[in-house]
Amino acid sequence: MNYIKIAEAAEKWGVTSRMVRYYCMNDRIPGAIADGDGWLIPEDAAKPERKKYEATPREKEKAPYLANKLQKEKKKRRYHGLYDYTQENFTYSNNRLASNRLMRKQVVEIMKTGKVTTYSEPVKIDDLIEITNHVICINHILETVMQPITQTYIKKLHKLLLYGTVYDRTHMGAVGSYRTKLARLGAAKTPAPREINSQLAKLIGEYESKHEYGFADVVEFHALFEAIKPFEDGNGRVGRLLLFKECLRREIVPFFIDDKRRSAYLKGLRLWKMDREPLLTVCYQAQERYAKEIESQKLLEQHYYRLVRIGFFKGEHIPKREEIE
Repeated sequence: MNYIKIAEAAEKWGVTSRMVRYYCMNDRIPGAIADGDGWLIPEDAAKPERKKYEATPREKEKAPYLANKLQKEKKKRRYHGLYDYTQENFTYSNNRLASNRLMRKQVVEIMKTGKVTTYSEPVKIDDLIEITNHVICINHILETVMQPITQTYIKKLHKLLLYGTVYDRTHMGAVGSYRTKLARLGAAKTPAPREINSQLAKLIGEYESKHEYGFADVVEFHALFEAIKPFEDGNGRVGRLLLFKECLRREIVPFFIDDKRRSAYLKGLRLWKMDREPLLTVCYQAQERYAKEIESQKLLEQHYYRLVRIGFFKGEHIPKREEIE
């Protein structure tokens, strides 16, 4: 059998070398062999197809399935597996990307007890407020997941996120309103304040008028939204919240970008109009992580209710069938 190297496979399939390496490390290419720091790939190997989450017929009865599951778990008195995982990890990751200095265990503590333990460095009040506000934003998304994206919806999400912060108190009327000053996104220029409304209207109109939606469509909307930078602060977090909402709405496995992927994510946003692959790669890797968590939570949930049925939790209310499903 003849083999080719990573660079040759990347050129052949039209993807980055990093993506080919990712395929190899995750056993996506049959017959691929590790060779020192690289990989040898069968010459006739086909490009791996993008994995898609397939809901069962029962799950599709109440689409979008994941949105319904998260809504139900939020309301349950006991088991909140995937909902808790989503709230804790998305809230931590999204705010960490925006330079929130709270540690993950502090974020979890705030959600579970309403308190926070301080360690060596002082805690900024805004860091605490933005964490609790982000939880409210996710709950708002779950309640309104099927609503179309509008400028009113975007402004409300921004207001929920930054309400009560120092920025809100010192910039009266700025929260929930578009910026009034020129801004830059790295080296790139952003639209002038007077152009924000029309550019967002065009972006939303083109997006909402599509008949079919895939993974690349929601990522593209996110990249173009970030390029407009409609607000003075909070653009990244609002954009990623919208991305999460649209994944749920379009029955695409959602995802959130963690701090480890920060550099690659920001680079992908900058390069989007020239090369889409870097940002799609980062988002796809994050999506696979969430997909694995969905499967793990299914097993944990089954185990939990099995323990409940055999009376492991003495004095506990045994859930009815409809409560479990």
